[in-house]
Amino acid sequence: MASSSPSDRSSRVATCLVLILLVVTLREASATRPLRPADDVKDQAIVDKYAPLLLTMLPRGPAPPLAPSGWHE
Repeated sequence: MASSSPSDRSSRVATCLVLILLVVTLREASATRPLRPADDVKDQAIVDKYAPLLLTMLPRGPAPPLAPSGWHE
């Protein structure tokens, strides 16, 4: 096995350090993320309960054309 040059070794060390720093940063960011308050869970349950009703209340758009415009038989 051939030995690597000092610049190759230093770039590998730098890459490893960056990866370790990235993992530690991401882990800390996920650990500090707050949990969802109980109110959000209740609100989501209400939305889930009334979703079909809310969907039927949405305005309906115009029907799409049956043929492209300019099409004549």
